[in-house]
Amino acid sequence: MPDLTRGPVLTGVVGIAAPLALASLLQQGYLLVDSAVVGRYVGVTGLAAMGAAQPLYAILTSLFTGVSGAFSVRLGHLAGAGRRDDPSALRALAVCTVVWSAVCAVAAMLVTAPLLALAGVRGEVAAEARTFVVTLCSGMIAVYALGAVCAVLTGRGDARRATGLMIAASVLNALLAWLFVGPCRLGVAGAALAVTAANALAAAAGLARLVREQLRRPSTAGTVTAGTVRAEVRRGLRIGAPMAVQYLLIGVGVLVLVWIITPFGDEALAALTVVSRLELLTSALFLNLSGALMVFTAQNTGAGQAERVRDGVRHSVWLGVALTAVVSLLLLAGRGPIAALFSGSAETRLITERYILITAPFFLCYTLTVVLHGWFNGIARTVVPLVCTVLSLGVVRLPLSYGLGHAGGVDGVMWATVIGWVVGLAYTLLAAARHRKGPAERGHCHDTEVSPVATSESEGSR
Repeated sequence: MPDLTRGPVLTGVVGIAAPLALASLLQQGYLLVDSAVVGRYVGVTGLAAMGAAQPLYAILTSLFTGVSGAFSVRLGHLAGAGRRDDPSALRALAVCTVVWSAVCAVAAMLVTAPLLALAGVRGEVAAEARTFVVTLCSGMIAVYALGAVCAVLTGRGDARRATGLMIAASVLNALLAWLFVGPCRLGVAGAALAVTAANALAAAAGLARLVREQLRRPSTAGTVTAGTVRAEVRRGLRIGAPMAVQYLLIGVGVLVLVWIITPFGDEALAALTVVSRLELLTSALFLNLSGALMVFTAQNTGAGQAERVRDGVRHSVWLGVALTAVVSLLLLAGRGPIAALFSGSAETRLITERYILITAPFFLCYTLTVVLHGWFNGIARTVVPLVCTVLSLGVVRLPLSYGLGHAGGVDGVMWATVIGWVVGLAYTLLAAARHRKGPAERGHCHDTEVSPVATSESEGSR
């Protein structure tokens, strides 16, 4: 498997980011296909329901998203320290996957309806949204299992295999969504069933291969005890807790945005669904560049190579700037056809076009923020991205969305997004400057749990 502690820096980062970005683009492409299918077969009500359901889904999955990211960091640290196949870390991730899948399914049954009512979503839209969330969370073990397998592969630097699994799941998602929502007429429930079925098949294939590989290396597996697994669970949760809270806040924030936008009508809520999917699609490149930098930083931090970490950050930032220029120009040039693709409603199309026109010129602020967050996560300083989210989303964007929305309509909500991005970047740059003035990356080795003392303790526990 790839060793990111050697070879050209940019090649190492791009070697992880490119395949993962391709897979993410296909995954987000599925979401756009999903929205287009629901919009055409179910109508504005179905599209609005999926927009209302999206933040609920994000809230319910936020903890596992943070934990899986934390285990990617942890496995990257172990790989850099020469302990790539540590079995206790793998068992700990499996335990977290199973437990949170069950919690998520139960929570979906209990909290979906009250949260929708709290957000002001009622009537047929609320009923369809609850159907989507409950159906999806009932099969969440499949989605989480695929996420766990990809976390293992990504932490080891094996982005190509993770990409293959995500591409397979995305293609199956698109095909099954069309089948279940279109010919089978299952409505939004069909879209949820397509996700769980596709993820189950891809996860099963990936997990079977991981198990076979682990069984072939009994000499390096060592002895796994309940104590070593509990220790890895604690390490994963310590790294992942800020990440999980960050994703939770994002989910809650989007739910608040639904509450803010709902009074503007179903067309505005449907437009929110479209633009949120567009954001996921356009940000896929940069989120995966951030994820690649996270893994690159984790492995080189574990190996004690601070200079390679600095080079990785510098190359990733410049690459992000170049990609942002291309993406922003494409969005601005094609905003009309893009908006028309998802809805026959003239008002929904107009809102979507306005969103692109207002936000695309400022997308670089978002890009630089998320890329630098990959570096912070890789050195296990996961609190910095959390504080950035609290500040830019909770303190700035949401209050401004409410105030500017009442003063200037939907356009005010869009400008609040831009201001939130600017504030988030300003804080992140300040945190980066303070980090450079403080201890070097090697000073954070205690966070990685792969110092000589930690390694010796682990070997002794075996």
